Amino acid sequence: MAHALIYGASGISGWSLLNQTRIYPTPTTFSRITGTTSRPFSLEKAQIPQDERIKIASGIDLTKPADQVAAALKEKVEDISTVTHVFFTGTASLTSMSPSAYISAAYIQEDDFETLKQTNTRLLENAVRAIEQIAPNLKSIILQTGGKEYGLEFPQEVGIADHIPLKESCPRIPEPYASKIFYYAQYDLLKQLSEGKSWTFSEVRPDGVVGFAPGTNAMNMAQGIAIYLAMYKAVHGAGATAPFPGHEHGYNSTHTDTFQDILSQMEIHAALNTDKCGNGGVFNVADGKVVTWAQVWPRLCERFGLVGGSPQSDATPMLEFVKNNKNAWVTLAKRHGLNENLVDEQGWGHTNFMLVDFDFDRQYDLSRSREVGFTESIDTAEGYFRAWERMQTAKMIPPFE
Repeated sequence: MAHALIYGASGISGWSLLNQTRIYPTPTTFSRITGTTSRPFSLEKAQIPQDERIKIASGIDLTKPADQVAAALKEKVEDISTVTHVFFTGTASLTSMSPSAYISAAYIQEDDFETLKQTNTRLLENAVRAIEQIAPNLKSIILQTGGKEYGLEFPQEVGIADHIPLKESCPRIPEPYASKIFYYAQYDLLKQLSEGKSWTFSEVRPDGVVGFAPGTNAMNMAQGIAIYLAMYKAVHGAGATAPFPGHEHGYNSTHTDTFQDILSQMEIHAALNTDKCGNGGVFNVADGKVVTWAQVWPRLCERFGLVGGSPQSDATPMLEFVKNNKNAWVTLAKRHGLNENLVDEQGWGHTNFMLVDFDFDRQYDLSRSREVGFTESIDTAEGYFRAWERMQTAKMIPPFE
């Protein structure tokens, strides 16, 4: 029977894996599902439907040596020796995007590229060497990466425009930029560690991840947009026109967002189909269709009772609007029993980057994932709507009125 171990289960990707492994591809695929976190976390906080197969092991500190991680797993995870599939979720903000820090069991944000690479590669090594010691039936490890692989932090320097749509076969970006991508080091580490072993690995690359995480996630774009639109409506009233906060070029640039459930389903698919996806196979994953903000923004605004408009040069910049109207969020929070501090906890630098500065074509090619039998898709706006419904259930954002 299959036992899924999810490193970083409280994050936007790990939470979705907890939720999806209980039902996808069937409700009986996994006999056990274990999520690990570094900080205190519970099934109640996770807000996952009751399922006796799901367990949470908090206090798994991947900064510790592998032997200590293994000891903690043996102590806190029931039947740890039966683990067959491991998911290492490490998608988070690009370092240059935001001053906000994000820490999970599977990812640590640092201030410089070299420290970022060393730290996060060490986390992965500790996680893998630990589970190798105590799970003799290990079959597959899934490494989640992202658009950094294609040089999205350095679009002009590496010539992103010459590689659209972005394919897994694209060569690694040139130096001096390649040394700044810790995903390369993580992949090379897994390739080295898997040599001659009974387990294999796959890499899954989402575009911008849209979804929900319990508590708060400073780098959650869907959360930031929801807070912004709720505040905009509170200040300007229902039916007001909300201009896209970015530039005209960015409004019409192409991308392929990745709803968290689609991401998790692809990762599960890769883990279960090692004959097609193993041996270091790399797979893009996204909602399906290539979109622009010009297509998506009006629909997102409509859900909040607003009219989504194109960028306006005289509009108040998003960061300035949020700074000047925090009282609007506090009023909403008091009215609906929400977290009054969420507006300050949100990583607005990240939200601003995704909407304003990330203004170039960057869509993914999904041919390879389709070739290995993964056919799941979702309308991009619908992905936001589902994420927002989860946030409303968790009392994170106000209801639509």
